Amino acid sequence: MARPRIAVRAAVALALTLAGTLATACGAGSDGSRTLTWSMWANGGEEQQVWQELADRVSNEDPRITIKLETSSFDDYFTKLATRFDSGDAPCIVSMQALRTTGYTQGMLPLDDLIARNKFDVSDFDKSVLDGLSADGKQYALPYDVGPVILTYNKDMFRSAGVPEPRVGWTLAEFESAARKLTGDRQYGFVAAPQDVSMFPMVLTRSGAQPTDGAGRLRLTTPAMTEGVQWYADLAAKEKVAPRLPAPDPAFSDREFLSGNVGMGTNGPWALLNLRNQAGFQVGLTTLPAGPEGSRTYTSGSGFGISTSCPDPEGAFKAITLMTARKQLEWLGGVGRAYPSRESAQHAWYDNAHLAGAREVLEAANATAIPLRTTKNWEQVNRQLNQYGPDLFSGASSAQHVLEQVQGQAGQD
Repeated sequence: MARPRIAVRAAVALALTLAGTLATACGAGSDGSRTLTWSMWANGGEEQQVWQELADRVSNEDPRITIKLETSSFDDYFTKLATRFDSGDAPCIVSMQALRTTGYTQGMLPLDDLIARNKFDVSDFDKSVLDGLSADGKQYALPYDVGPVILTYNKDMFRSAGVPEPRVGWTLAEFESAARKLTGDRQYGFVAAPQDVSMFPMVLTRSGAQPTDGAGRLRLTTPAMTEGVQWYADLAAKEKVAPRLPAPDPAFSDREFLSGNVGMGTNGPWALLNLRNQAGFQVGLTTLPAGPEGSRTYTSGSGFGISTSCPDPEGAFKAITLMTARKQLEWLGGVGRAYPSRESAQHAWYDNAHLAGAREVLEAANATAIPLRTTKNWEQVNRQLNQYGPDLFSGASSAQHVLEQVQGQAGQD
């Protein structure tokens, strides 16, 4: 039965009104302007200022785009993001770490069609971090940084103790010797912690063990992994060249290193801003000490994606392409917040690092670095490692027992 013309006109008018209301609620203006929310982690006011400036720089580049920044600490970020994905009210632009991508794809929009439709060239991005921000053959984020896990050290402490500063290619035996010589009078040679980016690179260089197999299954109980983790934990529990971990604390490593009471710790080039501005001592960089197969490490990075609940994916895609443009990544590299994911922008990090030997260290680390492959429930794995860490690092529990617990609770057959 045909509908009366007046009813059709009324229905069309109502639909247009609702569409206009939705567009306004989503931040899209009739003149093509748009307001997009962006969720990012920030540990401290300085980092928050950097991300706010990046948002402002994008708006300066394209005045039609306004980015509303929301931040939380890294420790809380992914838990909050999962909750917002589940509730369907996630921000349009979401920040993602390569290690955790596979666990959050249910709330993120694959970018492949947008990349193809906009003819966006990704060839300048480091391939390892592009791969890390993808899952099941789909790209979920555009990277802003990349970098290998390296060793940072307190130059002042080495100088005071009369210990030669570590050089590229140094060995585990030299690392252990330096850690012993630096320890004493409420000071420690190294800081060890059960976080993924802190512990697994050191285990890799010590025993070659990786936490997952080629198919993405958790493999924490292999002999090589057990041996490597026990050695790492014993730096605190038996050798006492590292401070005890008093309670589950994801910020333990950075806080202990910045206190000036620890000689060495693992970190990455992404941490330069905090280290340079917060450390009351000269910071040095070197490669992880070489084990039986040489110095080995992991590379990781982060980027910006689009949530499935974003009503304006085209606008969000435009924003993240501007956020990861060479101009912006050169700026991020210059202020020390990112080792740029674009190879053409990496010179800016070196130009402004003001750390002797930084290029040699990063190039040597990059030459052997491999992506840290994780599982879909990696957040759970990391949380449990933190939970059982205090007993492991005090010697109250063994690596075998802890790894069996985590494998049993979070593992996949």
